[in-house]
Amino acid sequence: INDWVQSVQRGGYSAINSAILHPYCVVCCLSCICNMPMLEINKNRLKWCTGILTLTGCLLLGSGASYTTMIRLVCNYGLPYLLCGVLVTYWGSKLSACFNNHRKHAGYPGPERENFFTGNYYTMKKSQENNKLFDLLMEWTLKHGKTFVFWRFDHPKWFTVDPDIIKSMLTDLSVFKKATAIPNRTLFNQRITGTSSFLTVKGGEMWAKKRKVMSSYFTKIHMASMFDSCKDSILKGTRKQLEESVSSQTPVNLVEFYGEIFQYFLGALGFDLDCELVTSNTKFHNLCIQRILKWVPLQLQTPIETWKMKRNPEVIETLEMVKKLRQIAGHILDFKHKELGKDGHANENDIIHMVINANKDDNEEPSRVRDFELDDVMTIFLVIDNMAKTLATFFVEVIRNHDVYEKVSREVRAADISSLHTMDTSLPYTEMAILETLRLHPTLMRGIRIVGKNLTLKDLTITAKSMIFFGQLVLHKHPDFWESPEEFTPERFANGTGFIEPFTYLPFVAGPRVCMGKHLAMLSMKLAIVATLKNYDMRPVPGQEKDKEWDLRFTIVRPIKGHLVDLFEVKDSSEISHNF
Repeated sequence: INDWVQSVQRGGYSAINSAILHPYCVVCCLSCICNMPMLEINKNRLKWCTGILTLTGCLLLGSGASYTTMIRLVCNYGLPYLLCGVLVTYWGSKLSACFNNHRKHAGYPGPERENFFTGNYYTMKKSQENNKLFDLLMEWTLKHGKTFVFWRFDHPKWFTVDPDIIKSMLTDLSVFKKATAIPNRTLFNQRITGTSSFLTVKGGEMWAKKRKVMSSYFTKIHMASMFDSCKDSILKGTRKQLEESVSSQTPVNLVEFYGEIFQYFLGALGFDLDCELVTSNTKFHNLCIQRILKWVPLQLQTPIETWKMKRNPEVIETLEMVKKLRQIAGHILDFKHKELGKDGHANENDIIHMVINANKDDNEEPSRVRDFELDDVMTIFLVIDNMAKTLATFFVEVIRNHDVYEKVSREVRAADISSLHTMDTSLPYTEMAILETLRLHPTLMRGIRIVGKNLTLKDLTITAKSMIFFGQLVLHKHPDFWESPEEFTPERFANGTGFIEPFTYLPFVAGPRVCMGKHLAMLSMKLAIVATLKNYDMRPVPGQEKDKEWDLRFTIVRPIKGHLVDLFEVKDSSEISHNF
């Protein structure tokens, strides 16, 4: 190396043509790739490799020399030398950046890395594939503290279940920004909800406007005024599903059962037109939603896995289904625009009217406004399914706990659901069971924020643009916050949620971006429980009385064991309430 450098310094670019250049470039690249685990152990080796790679790259690319010399180098000695130099320079800069990142975060709490370059990525990937990622995060939390750093390749990421930090993340919008580079907005560039819907929009004026217009629709006062319409839709949808399920004399899949009921429920919110565009197509809608939730989180894999996934027949079919669903959303919007065009007065009970008003912008291109409206409608299609998943999970837990099931069914059959107020006062234990379901199995498993500036939290310095996660699945089961956290105990909510330590129970998140639809969710889930248990008993299929498991690999928690049930009509008519 010394002889080579001296000859180059003397102007002897003929040295580049010598046999010394190409072997050294290859050796440097190969040593960089092959000796990754060794680099973690031997810092001197790391420094030498970084120095050699950087020096070689600078010499090859003409650092300190004229561009004329670089052109002569490429012309005289060919493209392979230039490509080799670019490769060496890339690895050298990556190695240097990686080393600096590790040096900055030395001594911070967190799990040991697999090796210098991959960090904890493959450990987490394997846990994710085995449906154990959140078990791993809980293990790390108990071992390294409530806030720690883990590594995705050479990039540090933060994870926390500290209530004070989570409070800052959810309330200080000037520092903690909502992440937008998340793959659940598109599927291989096929737009689903985009990044501008009332749920996914990052912030700023658009977020404030949408929040202001849409939030009035979801208030509890407005839900009370819509109660009869919601009740009618839920009862009709449930009755339709029950008749189909009982007549088929086959076990009921709770995920599909409630998924279709809640797509039917959209009719009450203003989705149905004169042709019943939604309620007559619940099976297609539900299948499309389940496919989206299945495939979207899997699209960011290795290039080979992604290439294979793009050619998967089910993925190709899913892309066509998403296009069709957006077309259906477009038909709904066209119809609603005509309604609004007649007198310009929005129906406060029609959520599509609210969507149109929330997206009005004379300064924006009409095509972009149309995309924003479609994003909002698609978002509603997707989030309504959260209630279905929660109800499926609710029954998986409740029917395996005899005492809880008896209390819920007895309460439901005596309930008065003539109004929202009477329903809430008639179903206190049922609400406790729903809240406990959301503790053990929160619909959304984690939240992400991007740090907007350098800051110090609990003696930990977090640099700007860092990504920080909070995990409800870990937070809701942490032994510091919950007694017997793995047990299904509705009684822990006997006094509501007001007595729980703030920011340790986040089924609907909290702060300015708290879930707008939480009142609608609770209302509709209670109605669906009453509609199901009013005339029917539910039991696990024989042989699966103790089986229960949830799929935690995808965007939304869903049961994959214990969700097949048998339904039986209630024979004792005295147990049936007539307050409908």
